[in-house]
Amino acid sequence: MSARCRDLARAIGAFAFALWTVAQARAADDDFAYGRRLFLEKAECSFCHGWAGDGNGHPQSPGRAANLRKSQLPRDALITTIGCGIPGTAMPHFDEGAYTDKRCYGMTEAELGGRTPTLPPGSTLQRREIEVVADYLLGRIIGRGEITRAECQEVYGAAARSCDDYPIVP
Repeated sequence: MSARCRDLARAIGAFAFALWTVAQARAADDDFAYGRRLFLEKAECSFCHGWAGDGNGHPQSPGRAANLRKSQLPRDALITTIGCGIPGTAMPHFDEGAYTDKRCYGMTEAELGGRTPTLPPGSTLQRREIEVVADYLLGRIIGRGEITRAECQEVYGAAARSCDDYPIVP
C-alpha cells in the first residue's frame, strides 16, 4: 500500500471516528433531555425534590425530600432507590411490581406491611426509564452545587424572569 493510500485511509478513519463521537454526544444529550422530561413531567420527581433536585419541592409535597444535588449515591443505588423507594419514608417506588417479589431489598409487601413505599404521585416507570432518570441525575444534578441561572434557563427558557434569582456562573 502506498503512503498516499495509507494517508487517505487514516483520514477516512479519523473522519469516521469524529462522526461517531458527534453521534454519541447527541445521543447523550437526547438521553439527558429525556431523563429531565421523565424527572419533571412523567414521574413528577420535582413535586418533592424540586425542579433542580435541591429538595425544595412543591409546598403540598410530604416534605423532607433529599437534596439530590448533595447525594453521593452511585448509579446502582440510585436505580434501586428510584425503583424501590425507601421503606418507611415518603420516597415512593417507581417500579410498579417492586414489592410483588423480593427484587427490592429482598422483601415483599407482605413482609413490609405499612412500611411499604407507596406508588408515586405521577406515573410508574419502566426499568429503562429508571436508568435514564438515574443517568440524568448523575450527569446534570448530583454534585452540581448551587443552582445556576443557566440551569434554570435550560429548564424554563432564557426569558424566564424567575431565573434572574440565580447567579451567572462562568
